[in-house]
Formats: sequence, structure tokens, C-alpha cells
Amino acid sequence: MTRAERVSRNLNRALHALFAADERAWLLGEDVADPYGGAFKATQGLSTAYPDRVLSTPLSENGITGVAGGLALCGDTVIVEIMFGDFAGLAFDPILNLITKSVAMYGERTPMRVVIRCPVGGGRGYGATHSQSPQKHFIGIPHLALYELSPLHDAADVLAAALRRDEPAMLFEDKILYTQRRYVDGRVDDRLAFELRGADGNWARVHDPDATGAPTLVIAPGGVANRAIAAATRAAERGRTVEVLVPARLYPVDVDGLRDLLAGAHGVIVAEESTAGGTWGSEVAARLHAEAWPLLRGPVELVSSADRVIPSAPHLEQAVLLGTDAILDRIMRLPAAPAATGDRYGPTDAPATPAGVSPGVPGAVPVPRTDPLPAGPPPSAPTTAAQAGVPVDVPRLNPNDDSYVLLEWLVADGATVEAGEPVAAVETSKAIEELAASQAGVLRQDVAAGADCAPGAPIGQILPESAVPASVEPAAGPAAVPPPPDPVPVGSGPGAPAAAYPEQVEAVGTRSATPGRPLPPAQRRIADVVSTSHREIPVAFTAVRVDVTAALAYARRAADQTGATVGLTEVVIAAVAALHERFGALYARLTGDGLVVDAEAPSIGLTVDVGTGLFLPVIRDAAGLDLGDLADAVVALRMKALRGRLREEDMAGMNFLVALNDTPGVTVARPIIPPGVTCALSVPDVHREVVLDGDGGVRERAVADLGLAYDHRLVNGAQAGAYLAALGEVLQR
Repeated sequence: MTRAERVSRNLNRALHALFAADERAWLLGEDVADPYGGAFKATQGLSTAYPDRVLSTPLSENGITGVAGGLALCGDTVIVEIMFGDFAGLAFDPILNLITKSVAMYGERTPMRVVIRCPVGGGRGYGATHSQSPQKHFIGIPHLALYELSPLHDAADVLAAALRRDEPAMLFEDKILYTQRRYVDGRVDDRLAFELRGADGNWARVHDPDATGAPTLVIAPGGVANRAIAAATRAAERGRTVEVLVPARLYPVDVDGLRDLLAGAHGVIVAEESTAGGTWGSEVAARLHAEAWPLLRGPVELVSSADRVIPSAPHLEQAVLLGTDAILDRIMRLPAAPAATGDRYGPTDAPATPAGVSPGVPGAVPVPRTDPLPAGPPPSAPTTAAQAGVPVDVPRLNPNDDSYVLLEWLVADGATVEAGEPVAAVETSKAIEELAASQAGVLRQDVAAGADCAPGAPIGQILPESAVPASVEPAAGPAAVPPPPDPVPVGSGPGAPAAAYPEQVEAVGTRSATPGRPLPPAQRRIADVVSTSHREIPVAFTAVRVDVTAALAYARRAADQTGATVGLTEVVIAAVAALHERFGALYARLTGDGLVVDAEAPSIGLTVDVGTGLFLPVIRDAAGLDLGDLADAVVALRMKALRGRLREEDMAGMNFLVALNDTPGVTVARPIIPPGVTCALSVPDVHREVVLDGDGGVRERAVADLGLAYDHRLVNGAQAGAYLAALGEVLQR
């Protein structure tokens, strides 16, 4: 499969092609000129190639857009960059009252070739005023078309389609996509294919060519597309067929491009990152209901982010924004596709409604069951095979742990579950793991959330539905954890309720009259690892000051060349991986019986602190990755950690740890060596210092005091010093 370029590079190439083909094209925006090239580097190189037509403007979105309207009235083509889509509200007046109205208010049609680019969306910790998705506020303005970049569409094709209309357009670009690679050659992965269909190739259809059965259609634009694809993949593991439809043009909605797919679909869900109410998704639903109702099996369902201001803290931002889990939950709440009956709804002539969901209401939420489950059959009644439950056991997930924490139940007590459906989240010392139901039935919870549980121990049962009477007195046992005062935000993943409502998730038996609060489970696990490290590993520590001026310059060049997010962290990891062949002892491990096992390849662990816990994901075979791919791997692992999706396999196989201690002002840090690892390298904050050069002159340089903690059983001080010297040489080249 062709190695695809990144979305930002694809957009940059499209802009260069536009300027080369159109001598009347202009680019206006804040900091769009080189060397900055825009906040997200999409305009890099344009001002160098076309200095008279690329203008960095004052900070006035209203003024920038007004000037663009004047140039368009003169017949020019104008690309406007709004630095963050949140600020598009400042340009609302010239968009609403000048640029769009000018198409038709002068007695004859006037071409207005203006495209207003808006980086949008969260997921990068930019906070309330730099993370919104304001697309919905521009729907319905006459002569204004809305587009959105995706990893499935070529930016040049999208720009061409927008400009062919000779009417103003807005192009929304999800910031999370800029560093991701596009999908090419008609493939998303080994299982999923995609095709472009409809006018101008507007709709990208992602599907499994080998799937059978009526699919659920998930319509998801831009940056939500990858989340929808991930949800579709997980739904397929549970026996559901899901296709993802990604539009390039959001508005006007292209219903014609969907008609043949709607005819065979089991249900339709629209997923978007904006908050609910007056959304693009509701516009899609209204159009489909009006123009394609005979093809629908039920109302179009909507799923979006929580109705909250977007926080900066990563774990809180994750809880607010729409995520894969929320999309998957909405997919699984649809009833399974019925057997073909020849009519619209099947034998009952009405769409099936899952338990606890209000029928006929788009976006309805589950209503919790109120009938309690029995602790078992009455004492006088013998237990039959039909009544026996299948235990929900906790498997051994991590050989270093003697117990785990039942972080949360993912399914309500008494709810019906399907085989393979995740029912609980268990936290190990490394990760959060989901436990799946081994068969379909009714879940009975025997252990409360927040309690410790041992490997192999049951925490609940899956009972056959026939074994659950309609009404039975509740069993005595530990009190269930009370529900939070407000609904858990849509888009939350495993662990989010604990982050949002820490006072309501605690171990059984920890409540007392003594003031205080229980130690969070994640912190308890970190403490266990640190205690084991101090108890078992004879640690020595050496630190050296390294001039990282050249390394930082190299990172900037690599970022410009690859479009990836490259910084000192990625350069250090690459250097650590490259030194494996020369210093094999520092990557070895010591077995319980005193044998030294060398590492065949460097697998570098990285510390990721998400605010609710510290995680150590691993980049395997790091020496085989170029700097761009290495940066992609770092971003992917960080995003999985932020979204609570790290698994044990993501943190297995580490043979060297790079510990980031780069909080501003930290100059030296002594890292902890995790059990099974020989060395941990700390990377502190970079600071500036003034030094004398060889000629007696004064110069400033960037330095970092890199510290190496090492297991003295395998590594001596001379080896550690030689390693740090070699690392410094690599970073100063």
C-alpha cells in the first residue's frame, strides 16, 4: 500500500497547486507568512513562493474577512485562515452580511470565490476558547457552503469543489487530523476498504467488503471519522455490521449520494463533535426524514459531545468530547438487524426498541432497570442448569500484580448483555482492561466498583434471562455505589467517572467517621511499583549536562519535513534506540534465577501522565522507525492514554524507559526503574545558559541535564558515564 502523506502536508500541497494555477489567488491570515507558516504549518512556503499575494494580517478576524470580501468583489480568489475556528464568530458579520449576500444582491449573480479555513475541534488540551467545533452556527446562510477535511478526501479535490461553485465556502479542519496520515489506495486497513461516491466524490464509504447483513450507517465528518471507524471495528467484534460515511461537504447536505445505501441499512447514526442542539447532525436527520423517509427503518439517531465548556485538563477534556466509546455505545443500543421479512419494520410493523430506550426519539438515552436481581434461587428450590450463572472472572492480566481494582461497571446491574460485550473495567498497575461477557444473559454484580479483586476471582455473574424472575427482593450485600448527581458526560471512557466524581468511587469498607478521602486506585498502583523498585533494585544515578541546541533545531527541521509533531522527546527516543547495538547491557534484563537476557531490539517505554495516573506505554522496535513514524507512535500512545484506551499489550516488552520530567523549572530528576528494566533516562526541562565559545566570545545555548538511573547489578558507573557521553554526542550532531 502506498505510504500516505499527512493531512497537513496534503492541504499545504493543495494550496501551493491553487496558487500556481490561479494568478489572482490571495491568502490572508494571522502569522501565515514564513517562517511561521500558520499556527498549524498549513501555509508553509506560500509566502516565500508568492510574496505579493500572501499577507500576514493584524489580529482582526472581522477585518481580514471584510478585506477578503472586497477582493472577491473585484474578481479575485481569496483563502482566509482563521487561526482557531473559535474566532470565526468574530467574522460572522462580514460572512452573513457582505460575502454571502454579495452573490445575489446587486441585480445579477456575482462570483464570490472566498474559502474561509477554520481549524476546529479539541483533543489537544487547548481549553475552552481554542477547542470548539462551531460548524453548526453557519448552517442555513444562503450561498454559503460548508466543507470539512477528512483523512479520506484529497484537499485539492475539496478546494476545487468549493471554488467551482463561485460562492463563499468555509473549510473546517479538525486539528487532531493535521499530523495523521491519509488513507489511500482504497484501503483503511487489512479489513476495511473505502470508496468515494456521489457528486464530486463527496461521500467516502468505509466498509468491510466481506461483511454480510444489513449495516448500521454511521455518518461522521472530518476528525470524528477515525473515532467512528474505531467504533465500527469494535462493533464488528461483537457481531455488528457497520459502515462509516464521511462527507467532504457538510452543507448543503447531499442526500442523493446516500439513497442507495439507505435502502439496505438497518439504522442511521450521525456523530459529530459539537454540542447538541441546532447541529449539523440534526440538519442531516431533517433532510433524510423529509427526502428519504421510505428508505429508513427508524429515526436517525444523533450523538455528540457533552453540553459543557471544554476543559484544558486532558482527562476532563476526554470526558466532555465525543469519543469512540460513545459512538460504539449508540451502535450497540440499536437492536440487532432483524431477518428480512419483506416489509419496512418486520412482522410487528414497528421498529424494535432496545430495553430502556424511548422509542421514536432520536438520541434517546437508556432508562435504568429498577427490578433487582436475585442473589440466587430460593433456598428450597434446587439450582438447575438453566438457572446457573456463568461467572465474570478477573483473568491474570499482569504477572507483577497480586490484585487489581474494579474501576467501574460498564453495564448496569440487571441489564441484558450480549456475548463479547464489555461489562467491567479493571485497573492493573499498568493499564485499564475491559472484561467481556462470555455469553449473552443478564448481568449480576457481586462486587462494588472501587473494590480490590484478585486474579481468578469472580466479580459477578451472567445469568440466563429465564433464571431471572420479574420481581425478587434484593439480595443483601455491599451497597452499590450511588449514581453521580449529574449524567456522566457523553464520550467518557473507562476511568472517566472516577475522574469526574472521585468522591463516589472508593473501595468497599473505606467509609468511616475519620475525615479524609481514600487514596485513588491509580496512585496506589504507582506506589506499589515504586515500592517494588526500591525494595528489589540496587539503583545508582548519574547526570550530565547536554547541549541540546542542535537537537532542537533538528526536531524543527524534521517537523517541517515530515509534518509530524517532533520535539526533543522524539529525538531523544531515537537516539536511545540507536545506541542499543553499542550498549546492549543497558537494555538487558535480569531473571529471577540470576540470568542476564539481552534484548534483540530496543523497545522504549515512555512516561505519560494524564492527570489521573501515570502510564508507561512502549514503542517496540524503535530503532526501525524513522523520526516521523516515531513521532506518530508517541502521539498515538499519548492519545490512547488520554482516552483510557491503553491495554496491557501497549505496555509490554519494555527494555529501556525514557521518563519525561519536563515540567517548567525542573532541571534534574531521578527516575524510578520499573521492575524488569535495567535503565531509566530522565529528560527534564530545557533551560538556557550563557557560555564562552572557543574564541572567548559569549553565546547562549539550550541545555538539559539528562539523568540515568541504572541497576547496579548489570551496569557499572563507567558504563553509565560512557553511555551518557555517547548520547550527548548523538544529540549534538
